Amino acid sequence: MLRASKKPIIVAGRGAHLAGAKAAIEALAERCGALLITTAKGKDMFRGHPFNLGILGSFSHSMARRMVDQADCAVVFGAGLNFLTMSFGASLPPVPLIQVDSSRANIGRYSHADVAVVGDAKLAAEAILAALPPGANAEQPFRSEEVRGMLAAFDIDTDFQPANTPRTVDMHSLGAALNKLLPEQKNIVYDAGNFLGILPYLSVPGPGHFKMTSEFASIGLGFGTALGVATGRPDIPTVLVIGDGGLLMTMGELETVVREDIPLVIILMNDCAYGAELHFLRMRSLPDAKSAFPDVDFAPVAAAFGFEARTIRTLEDLQAAAPLLRSPQGPVFLDCKLNADVAAPFMSEFYAFETGKH
Repeated sequence: MLRASKKPIIVAGRGAHLAGAKAAIEALAERCGALLITTAKGKDMFRGHPFNLGILGSFSHSMARRMVDQADCAVVFGAGLNFLTMSFGASLPPVPLIQVDSSRANIGRYSHADVAVVGDAKLAAEAILAALPPGANAEQPFRSEEVRGMLAAFDIDTDFQPANTPRTVDMHSLGAALNKLLPEQKNIVYDAGNFLGILPYLSVPGPGHFKMTSEFASIGLGFGTALGVATGRPDIPTVLVIGDGGLLMTMGELETVVREDIPLVIILMNDCAYGAELHFLRMRSLPDAKSAFPDVDFAPVAAAFGFEARTIRTLEDLQAAAPLLRSPQGPVFLDCKLNADVAAPFMSEFYAFETGKH
């Protein structure tokens, strides 16, 4: 199936990272002329590779969607292919799909697989590579200089229309600016909410430095996870990205961070609302007042606990806080006031799926 493909893509999930399959998958992609892409949990596994498309599905950028739509085969290593990865079935074209997983039960669990390969991601990639002699995929249009140039020229920081206001920032603009200010070596832990739209804009060294905590769409799980990650890896900063609703559920942990001198940077994504609920209600033309909060300034609260704290209403405010972010010397807290009218792209996907308009 792979030999017959002219425009394959290879999808790697967290399972591929845990198997240490990066080098084997890159070699296989080179042999068959594939583009590389990951799930959200495999984020930045191929960062820096000239044929890396970023994240597949609900957190894709426009260039990734454009190139994936041209694929004629997909090979998946260590990924569950859930609804976010698959954009409720819309992220991949209807092409042959080869799914590799160490657990038989995971194959086809959420999405149909045409070929099932039960095995370790690294060993399977090496075996497939050995079965594809050099030149087996002579035509490699995805590896052309034109494609290389397009991917090199693409800038995710310009892949949206900014919606900043005089007193709030667009979360995409915030993410792009934060990525230039935070240290290269860092861990990032995400709580859950509409603000997950920032996820593609913040880079990490690899999947092992990245944690999502949105199990069952629950909010408030991120803070405790971030405490564990930061304590286990005190040599580099840990960044917690959390909404105002999630923080209110776990705000007492601010004292823990200072008392234990945990190297934690908290980016509060404060849209004065339960943001996901706000947008779900608005999409259904329902009253949204119960999902909205007052504009509380949390920075003085964090400062009272002992954080270096700032309130961020503009990108200029963020630049003024740059020294705190480039080399954090202690607990840092940024209360970032977001434009609540900006919905993450996956919100419209949820709505379209639930209403049958996908």
